[in-house]
Amino acid sequence: MTRRFDLPVVGPATPVRFPPIGTAELDSGVRVWTIARASAPVVAAVLVVDRGSAFDPIDRPGLAGLTADLMDEGAGDRDAIELADAFARMGTYLEIEVGPDVTTFGLTTPARHFPDSLSLLADVVIRPRLEEADFQRVRELRLNRLRQLSRSPSSAADRAFLEAVFSTHPYGHGTLGTTPSLEAITAAHAREFWQNGMTPARSTLVLCGQIEHGAAVAAAGAIFGPWDAPGDRVAAPPVSGAHADRRVLFVDRPGASQSELRVGHGGPPRKAPHYHALVTLNAILGGQFASRINRNLREVRGVTYGARTAFEFRRAGGSFSCETSVQSDATTESVSEILREFEGVRVESALLPVELERARSSLTRGYVRNFETAMQLAGAAAQLVTHEIGPDSYDEFVPEVAAVTEADVVAAARAYVRPDDCAVVVVGDADRCLPSLESLGRPVVTVAPEF
Repeated sequence: MTRRFDLPVVGPATPVRFPPIGTAELDSGVRVWTIARASAPVVAAVLVVDRGSAFDPIDRPGLAGLTADLMDEGAGDRDAIELADAFARMGTYLEIEVGPDVTTFGLTTPARHFPDSLSLLADVVIRPRLEEADFQRVRELRLNRLRQLSRSPSSAADRAFLEAVFSTHPYGHGTLGTTPSLEAITAAHAREFWQNGMTPARSTLVLCGQIEHGAAVAAAGAIFGPWDAPGDRVAAPPVSGAHADRRVLFVDRPGASQSELRVGHGGPPRKAPHYHALVTLNAILGGQFASRINRNLREVRGVTYGARTAFEFRRAGGSFSCETSVQSDATTESVSEILREFEGVRVESALLPVELERARSSLTRGYVRNFETAMQLAGAAAQLVTHEIGPDSYDEFVPEVAAVTEADVVAAARAYVRPDDCAVVVVGDADRCLPSLESLGRPVVTVAPEF
């Protein structure tokens, strides 16, 4: 008999069975993926275009983001307000997101409004107005956002770290760009980027919900089939994993009571063969509340509210980093401890069985929750497009992570966690931090990230 205060027995992780994907290609070159899900009378649509911030011209960082931000400021025969009203009347709204590799346009609509919503989406992508007055307004908003971010220690740390890890690679800047770049960009540049970048050959339309494959492809064909624009699929160049920047890059924030830290280096793409061992390793090291680094800095030393690590996977190669904010007088100690933890996870037999089991459980037991709604399924399919991986990757996740061993974790750590190659970014008060940072035995350079 179960007593009142007994904890429930933890059952096995729920396996994921990603639904079948129907595929087709329209005459225009747009690929169409469909996922039937009849549990609710809705349809989610995500258009993935293989053009993200990595395709910004070298002298115009931020152009992809600015162009995408402008595309729903009027399209077809509707201005911005009329377009927003048209989406609202159908119970939906458009979300546009620009990443390093792709730009996505997503919406969820009642099934009865699916063709009309898809037509509005096509207007935004194929027939945006890109007018001068809208361009001026959107650019000014983005310039104001840059001014705000320039006062944020975390934004400064992110910018300095991105540049340190990716150097001159197209991944080395964010979607907002810089103030000088935005000021130099014109509406003509945005129109050119849209015309050359947003093309059917680079586009995949994912449809999920109360749909049937043939009818959905027919609807998509009527709307996106006539889209005629030249273009091919060109990927960003691969990232060299050998690049290392062992410097301490210091950004001065006089009077700051805390230091913002980023410690890390380049990482593998999502298609890395050790992916499941890597996500398990990350959960042990800094990917969950009970991870090594968070317990060390938060609970043992009491110098932060939280610290986390992450592998950021991109198509051509990503990054691995620890990020946290610590007391100013604990800056050097915290960097040393992070690097020590990076080294410690590479040591054979240093991994406790309870750590491994906790990490595997945290990753697998809630994994199925990522696939509950039509938009979650469409978004998951969009990730398959973005990273060029197969749908079986979701079915494999739970059993593959459950099978990860201590030897797998250590091997992944030795291959992809390299303390000696780490860049260290510190944003803090120079008077309180700089003198002790010299003890790390690394060159210390004061920098000012460009906003």
